[in-house]
This record gives sequence, C-alpha cells and structure tokens, in this order.
Amino acid sequence: MLWPFNRSTTAIFLGGVLVGILGITIAQQIFVSKEEEQPANAGNANAPALTHLTHAKKLSSDDVLPTWSERGKKLGYSDPTTGWEQGMSITNARDRLEYMAAFLKSWATEDPASALQKVSELSAGRFKNECLAAACAGWAQRNPMAAAHWVESNLSAAQKSETYAAISASWAETAPDLAAAWAITLQPKIHAETALSKALEAWIDHDRNSAAAWVASQPEGEVREMALLHLAIEWSGQDPVSASEWISDHLSLNGASTMVDTLLNSWSSEDPVAAANWVSHLPQEMQEEAYATVLAVWAAEDPAKASSWLQTFPSGKTRERAIPVLAETWAHIDPKAAVAWTISLPESSEQSDALDQSVRIWSQKERESLTTWINSQPSGPAADRLRATASLVIAEKHPLEGITMATAISDPAVRQDAIVDAYHYWQSTDAKAAEAWKKTQKLDAATILRMEP
Repeated sequence: MLWPFNRSTTAIFLGGVLVGILGITIAQQIFVSKEEEQPANAGNANAPALTHLTHAKKLSSDDVLPTWSERGKKLGYSDPTTGWEQGMSITNARDRLEYMAAFLKSWATEDPASALQKVSELSAGRFKNECLAAACAGWAQRNPMAAAHWVESNLSAAQKSETYAAISASWAETAPDLAAAWAITLQPKIHAETALSKALEAWIDHDRNSAAAWVASQPEGEVREMALLHLAIEWSGQDPVSASEWISDHLSLNGASTMVDTLLNSWSSEDPVAAANWVSHLPQEMQEEAYATVLAVWAAEDPAKASSWLQTFPSGKTRERAIPVLAETWAHIDPKAAVAWTISLPESSEQSDALDQSVRIWSQKERESLTTWINSQPSGPAADRLRATASLVIAEKHPLEGITMATAISDPAVRQDAIVDAYHYWQSTDAKAAEAWKKTQKLDAATILRMEP
C-alpha cells in the first residue's frame, strides 16, 4: 500500500531531500577546504597553500599531508617571506618549533644572513635559541667554519653550546672526521663535549667503524677519554652488540672502564641477560663492578628476575658486591620485597650488608609500615636478624622505637647485642634520656654491665 501523499506533502518531502543533499555537498567542500588550509591561511584568503590539494580532489584515508618539517623545509628554499609568516602563525608550540627548525635550516643554507637577521627579531628565550641553532646548522652545510666564527662573535655563552652542537651535527653529515676534529678544539670543555657528541652520533649512523677508529687514533689524554665516552654513549644506544665487540677489543685503552660502564647502563635496560653474558668474558678484575652495574639497572626494571639470576652466582667477590647492590636498588622500588628477599639468603657478610641497606631504605621511606611488618613475623633466627638490624637503623633517628624493637628479639645473645648497640647510640645523642629508659627496665646484670661506657 502506497503512503497517501498529497501535493503539499510531496513538495515538502522533495524540498527536504534537496536541502539534505546540498548540506552534504557543502560539508564535503568545507572538509576539503579545511584540510587544504595551512596555519597562515586563517583570516587571510590570499595566503598561498602549502599543499597542492584541490577542491576537485576529496581526501581519502590514504592521503598523507606533509609534516610540519616538510612544509618548513620547502618554503625555506622557495619562499622565505611567506614561510616565516606561516611559521609564526602556528599556535601549537611543538608544531611551530618543528616547522621553524626545518624552515630556518633550509633558508640559511641559501641565505644565512637573512635567516639570522630574522631570528634576531625574536624575543629572548628558548624558542629563539633553537631557531639560532637551526639557522646555523643550515649555514654549516655550506660553510661550517663561517657559521662557527659567527657564533663565536655574536652569541652568549649560554647560546653557544647548543648552536655549536647543531653546527657539528650538520657538518658531520658530509665530513664527520672534520666535524669531530673541530669539535674537540672548542673551549670550554662543555662546548667540546656537546659538539663532539653530535658529530659522533651522525658519524656512527653513517660508518661506525671509521668513527671508532678515529677516536682510538687520538693522542692519549683527556680528549681521547672524552671521545671514548661519547663514542660509547652514541654507539651503545644504537647497537649495543656491535659496540660491545669493539669495546672488547680495546680494553687496554685508558677510559675503557668508562666505556664498559656506559655500555652496560644502556644495554642492561634492554637485554640484561646478554649484557651479563658479555660481562662474564671481561677480565676478572673488571667483572665485579660490571656485574654490579648490570644488576643495578636490571633491578630497576625487574628485580625479581634479577634476583633469580643472581642466585646462580658462586661465592666470591662478585657475589659479595652484587647482592647489596641489588637489594639497595630493589628497596627503592619495593622495600618489603627487597627485605623479604635478603632475609631468605644464607647468612653471609653480603647478606648482612644487603639487609642493612634494604631495611635502612624502608625505614627512611615508611618506618611505621616496616615496624608493623617486622612485628608480624614469626619468631625465629630470621626474625631476630631482622629485628637486630632494624633496631639499630631506627635508633639512629628514633632511639626509643629502636631499642624497644631490640627487646623483642627472642634469642638472648642476639637480643643483648642489639639492646647494647641501640643503647650506646642513644647514649651518644641523648645520654639523659637513655639513662632514664634504662632505669625503667628489668635488665640482667650482664646486659647492664655492657651498657657502661
């Protein structure tokens, strides 16, 4: 059955359809128009578009708009005046910086004087400093030494370090050896370090072996050690396995231990097992400190797995050094778990050190929860060791709490030692209060005798 339209109803219906179609068409045009607009177009119908989209071509999900850096780079070469206006109209700070860095670098490649003159008009601050660095990086692609001389004569000390680094990175794209050689001549040392770091980063991207060979060829001394450090930093961040191979072949160099430490700090956060396996092939005298580094980093990421791995270690100096390091790092993350783990270890000097460290950290972070947890532990040798350690640690700032905990120890000999130790500490800080407490206690003669100064 057909709906009984009359002429009036039909006209209204058709009119609504036409309005709907027109609305959809207008919305599509607005969408395309908005996608075409660039930041400088707002309120300026005559500003040139940064893309070549047309109203005839609707955007699809496969269309990719240029990035801010791509837009800036293009206008830096083709139309700097418009490019500057476009960049300064971008309201989002991060987008504006991305655009301006690329724009100024490309502009200064062709006309550094004009680019730097325009940057000089900016207000002092972080944005201006980064724009200066970008412009000088562009200049360095054509004449790095001219850019460096300009920086030396025109920028403040606070601005120089970042700008020298930008010059070095840009220069190293085509002549990394010259960039690195220039970087190490800079004064003061902070300028040299930041510039050399950027030169080596670019060089390692291109040819890490020649970068490493250049560093190793430098005369022995502070400069080479600085270069070795930054080589390790940049290479370890990119490819720790190949970095470890090179470092293994150059352990005789002064500064090798710094390279090892730098490598392990980076590698252990990504693949601690591989890092630890590499450490096992180091000379014996380097392993103790190296394993401690791996464990400290690993414990910050996954202390439970790090502790399981450490359990496989035989007795010796490496284990003695590693256990307290792991306990200390773990205690900063989860003191209860760290203390529970150290109590479970066999009695040894390293276990005692680890327990002292973890209890101390827990006491500093949450003394009341530590005390509550200790009081909930069943009587026995483990609980006695825990109370003995905690009583002295707590007594350092809260002597009454510390010595009270010592009195709860079940083993008479351990209890006496703990009470006497806590009392002597209290006596050294507040003898009157300590003596008053002693008079209220029913202590045996042997304990009282040991309390005497």
